[in-house]
Amino acid sequence: MKKKPNWTPQELTLLQTGTLSDARVAELTGRSKAAIRGRRQRMNFRPAVVETTVGQDITRHQNDYWRGQYDLLRRKYEAVLKDGSAAQQLIELASSLAPQSYQPAPAIETVRQKAGKEQSAVLMLTDTHVGADIKPEQTLGFGGYNFNVFLRRLKFLEQGVESIITDHVSTDVPELIIAMGGDMLHGNLNHSVEAAQVHTLFEQYYGAGHALAQFLRRVARLAPAVRVYTAVGNHTRWGTQKKMPTDNRYSNLDMFLYAYLKALTSDIPNIVWNLDKQPFALFDVQGHRFHLSHGDHLRGGDKALGVPNHAVGRMVSSTTQLCGKFGTPAPHYYLTGHLHRSIVLPHARGSVIVNGGFPGLDGFGLMSGFTPADPTQTLFFVHPTYGKTATFDIQLKFAPDSGPAPYEIPACGQ
Repeated sequence: MKKKPNWTPQELTLLQTGTLSDARVAELTGRSKAAIRGRRQRMNFRPAVVETTVGQDITRHQNDYWRGQYDLLRRKYEAVLKDGSAAQQLIELASSLAPQSYQPAPAIETVRQKAGKEQSAVLMLTDTHVGADIKPEQTLGFGGYNFNVFLRRLKFLEQGVESIITDHVSTDVPELIIAMGGDMLHGNLNHSVEAAQVHTLFEQYYGAGHALAQFLRRVARLAPAVRVYTAVGNHTRWGTQKKMPTDNRYSNLDMFLYAYLKALTSDIPNIVWNLDKQPFALFDVQGHRFHLSHGDHLRGGDKALGVPNHAVGRMVSSTTQLCGKFGTPAPHYYLTGHLHRSIVLPHARGSVIVNGGFPGLDGFGLMSGFTPADPTQTLFFVHPTYGKTATFDIQLKFAPDSGPAPYEIPACGQ
């Protein structure tokens, strides 16, 4: 620690001024109050007691209070600047490592005759939890999930989407909307566990980025236009945050991943990314309004069925009132994830659609007594008149558990 310089004659004069308190001398000299107090004690000097009025005392206490509030806000501001700087460096580092060798997949040649009015396809892609490591020996032999399982399930999802769009529907599909609803990474939260972060954040970010980028490149050939909308999850918040923040919610590992994916797919002209700082994404499909969120704000409900009925009702009511107040159309369809189970609940204008997850049974669900739900992702179609029509729950549990790696994850720096 650097030693403070010797006391100057001017400082010694201030020390012997009886009308100046220790705090005031500290302000004038830049030294600590403890140093001022210690020096005065060694000099056998005590400042005179200055008589003050009640009004002066009140003013002094008010000044002390607001000075404390200023210091608190200043510390918070500096913390935000530090987090933002680290986040920007992370994005720049990962983007600089993005390979330019990916090639778009060849176009799909359809053999079926299409008929009827065209419909848009909507794929809900949420809760992949890349970085989670669920061991069968810790889940009664029923659970099992890791990065290799994720890759195989993602490939199975890709093949399922291609099969449904090309072979299972009889209409033209002008666009594919991908609703990425958060918890794409497992994060590094340490609550209720001894060691949650099995894989480093960079490994999660880098591995998920390359795998999902290749997935997006391949499904992009299924429709002339691909629109991607995003919301961040709660598992990908910073490890220092005990719960999701209400402000700056977008500053989250999911958002960094989305920015990385946008960079990795920037050469695919029909993919359009919609990234913003909103807690929810609002968009239209075939004239119908959609509301996308992760779903961690839907709390409560029974553990057996895992349906937060009251929270869903509040979301629909408050959102409808908010839209009515400002003269915008209320959503027809609410898309969420978080609950890791497929649920559809009707409301007056449409329905609330909850997506499944990639991992399946885990230790948290087992010890919480949740009924086990298979890993699934939801794909459905939207008609300009009828709204949501054909719906497919793609069962990821049927993904093969062996064979060559379905996606290439390049070594860092390639």
